[in-house]
Amino acid sequence: MAGFELKPYSKNPIVHVDPKGMFANMKIPAPSADEKKPDFSVADLELALTRAGVSYGIDSGMVNALAESPMYDTDVIVAVGKPPVEGENGYYEYFFSQDFTKKPKIRPDGSADFLSIKLIEVVHEGDLLATYHPAVFGENGISVRGAEIKAKMVRDLQPLAGKGFHRDDNDVDYYADMDGKIILTNNRINISPIYEIDQDADMTVGNIEFKGDVIIHGGVKHGVTINASGTVTIDGLVENCHISAGKNLFLLSGVKGGEKTFLHSDGGITAEFIEYAHVTCKDDLRADVLFNCIVECDGRVVATAGKHSAIIGGSINAVEGVSTLVLGNKFGTVTKVTVGIDDERMKEMASVLDKIRNLEDNIAKIKKGIDDFDKIASERNPDYKNDPRRMQLLRVKIRDEAVVSKDRIRLEELQELVERGRRATVKVYDTVYAGISVRKNESMVTMSDYQKHVEFVKTETGIRLEVLEEPIPEE
Repeated sequence: MAGFELKPYSKNPIVHVDPKGMFANMKIPAPSADEKKPDFSVADLELALTRAGVSYGIDSGMVNALAESPMYDTDVIVAVGKPPVEGENGYYEYFFSQDFTKKPKIRPDGSADFLSIKLIEVVHEGDLLATYHPAVFGENGISVRGAEIKAKMVRDLQPLAGKGFHRDDNDVDYYADMDGKIILTNNRINISPIYEIDQDADMTVGNIEFKGDVIIHGGVKHGVTINASGTVTIDGLVENCHISAGKNLFLLSGVKGGEKTFLHSDGGITAEFIEYAHVTCKDDLRADVLFNCIVECDGRVVATAGKHSAIIGGSINAVEGVSTLVLGNKFGTVTKVTVGIDDERMKEMASVLDKIRNLEDNIAKIKKGIDDFDKIASERNPDYKNDPRRMQLLRVKIRDEAVVSKDRIRLEELQELVERGRRATVKVYDTVYAGISVRKNESMVTMSDYQKHVEFVKTETGIRLEVLEEPIPEE
């Protein structure tokens, strides 16, 4: 085609910087069919970078290569920024276990292994508890546009607070000052005293009275009394004895009691099994088997841990309800279950309420008498403020107000129990046998035949049996 001339190249290099400013790409658009091939010098390409604000990390070798042999319509990295080097916050490395579980493992035969429960961690004087690893500060980076990229801020932690340990002179290692139970909460370590026995608690050891936790790695023999303000943990078999815990009570090999076996906890109770015992607790009672026990529980009674779990015989009174795999047995052993608030505490609540009202009426009268003395004192004689009769009224007022305050606390406790027991039911996930009775408030039902998978629910007309379709909860 005579006389045809190519048009000059009209497209400049395109520079793209990623949003974080760490890379700059250059692309040279391909010429169209009627355009000349571009002839960009190194200076032209560097000018394109300058106009895009790219000033740091430029790969001059790649720029030279693009000038000599352009790669059309291809993004080529021509500059790379310096990424920030991130630091690390300070942290503590702990050398004691914090992995606790109140749920027993299930053996291959389906039974529950209560000895697998881990409840506390015990340390000994001189043990290394923790090491502090100080914060490592990072290094700032630079973007391809020359801007500083800040590394993330890091921080050091405060020294560990608490009691029963000390920080070493190196300021990073922490050591126990005593034998005891260790608890870590929000970077605070507390080591509290424990009474620990590596043998059976028998008459050679004697009775145990201790302000703190008690751990017995053996059993508890006939006639021993244990009274602790904290948690009591017993690895071995418990026989005919008295045990009281101010917190929780863990009986990991069970209880073979007798008529004089008494177990009490101001918290909850967990046991592999309990036979022939009087049991009271303010929180949940959990056991694989309860056999011929008298139970007073302000929480729930739960016997669902293994495939042999059951409540057989005795009397169970549980404010928040009962859950069990089996209730009763095929021999018709009499088993009584009561849920919700019992009559005695309902009567106590009414009595406490009456007492508070009577005392408040009396306090109001006393206040009026004191006001009368104060009025006479202001109008006639200031000595009336010191009248013995006024002082006696004041003493009675202070005494009665203290009693009212204490009774109000008890009333609130009873009202809370009533509320907790309002929705209480009895759930039997496998079989309920003849010979058991279930009571809530004034309603009661007695089974004359066995049933499967039922829930005893209180209605306006009495106690109704409903089909229980829910699976055993993972508690």
